[in-house]
Amino acid sequence: MRLREAVEAGDVLAAARAYVAVGLSVIPVRADGSKAQALDKGQVEQYRERLPTDDELRGWFGAGRAVGVAVVCGKASGNLAVLDFETADVWDRWLDRVTATPFAAAVAAAPQVHTPRGGRHVYVRVRESWVAGGVLARRSKRELLAEVRGHGHYVLAAGSPPACHELNRPYRIASEGWLAHG
Repeated sequence: MRLREAVEAGDVLAAARAYVAVGLSVIPVRADGSKAQALDKGQVEQYRERLPTDDELRGWFGAGRAVGVAVVCGKASGNLAVLDFETADVWDRWLDRVTATPFAAAVAAAPQVHTPRGGRHVYVRVRESWVAGGVLARRSKRELLAEVRGHGHYVLAAGSPPACHELNRPYRIASEGWLAHG
């Protein structure tokens, strides 16, 4: 099943399989609004280096499991970095600035996900090496506006139940980009 079909059907296992099919490592997250991983920390480390097996996916996301799916950034996911814009306003302002640059085509072709707060995740694979991640912009010490989620991080993904986010809203696919080629 393709990712968009899995997301629309609410099939978390099929969504997880679709992510793995395009070379993205995934882990389960709790469906309690915390965004917390549903595995012990020691278990998660290996999925920063390798993709989960289908047996692991069935065990985590199979029938009756109340979990969501998170995409693991970094090496195991083909050097994935996710640009994370917290609100629609921050995303729109950044996009306005990028539109007039050579990066505009790459952003337009990248997978993009609407976040529950109205922001955006942009999935980017880097060629040279994995990205560690970090803050791109903040309004104050406590108010983050944009960041890069890189190696050692994960992002909640489209296909997760709304209960995975504190606002009880879903992550939605804005543009599949290369995720559609699995």
